[in-house]
Amino acid sequence: MTDGPTPAVGEVRQLFDVHAVTWSAKYAPDGPLAARLASLSDAVGRYVRPGDRVLDLGCGTGELARALVGTGLDVAGCDISSEMLRRAARDPSRGVGWVQLEPAWRTLPFGTAAFDLVIAASVLEYVTEPAAVLRECARVLRSGGVVLYTVPDLRHPVRWAEWLARWLAGSATDAAVPSSCLQRYRAYLRTSRQRHRVRWWLAASGLADLRPLRCPGNTGQPALRLLAFRRADQAGARR
Repeated sequence: MTDGPTPAVGEVRQLFDVHAVTWSAKYAPDGPLAARLASLSDAVGRYVRPGDRVLDLGCGTGELARALVGTGLDVAGCDISSEMLRRAARDPSRGVGWVQLEPAWRTLPFGTAAFDLVIAASVLEYVTEPAAVLRECARVLRSGGVVLYTVPDLRHPVRWAEWLARWLAGSATDAAVPSSCLQRYRAYLRTSRQRHRVRWWLAASGLADLRPLRCPGNTGQPALRLLAFRRADQAGARR
């Protein structure tokens, strides 16, 4: 994952460094995130052409980035988790440019108008200033470029359960749950803190001069919403 400037960035990075050990297995054909990989790849394909440049912001171990390269795209993947990127870079022959973000980054290490599309899957829920991150996404997009991102779907029952778990986490005892599991879940509840309704995300994206597009499809995970936006300066420039 990735994060913007925030005092909790160390905890976010640590959380995903730990998850990196088993992350790739989740995207295996029989893994719990296989449908997510297919759905996000399809969504990206609606807005790009072969040869277009794509930024996978919060690329994790790189499964989506490698899948997109396989469709003829020029892809960069970046993350704050050094362990995620170390595992992603084990396959350097796939043509993805891997970029390590500074823990407290404020500006993405890419030029203005460098990409045709930015995708940020399960990223914005972990940042302190989503509007600031979205402004950076808009900056690195060319005129008419597209941003795709996923956020927690507050309508889904699993999000109601997480709200209850967040409330109970402070009083849970280590004896009730194995300490490693309890610690990881508490870290997730602390760091996944941007839980907002769609209208909030629309407003935050509007502050970054991003104009909403028709939803490109599902995420492969029912507890997530997939939102699409185009840079407002030339919102009709490409399909």
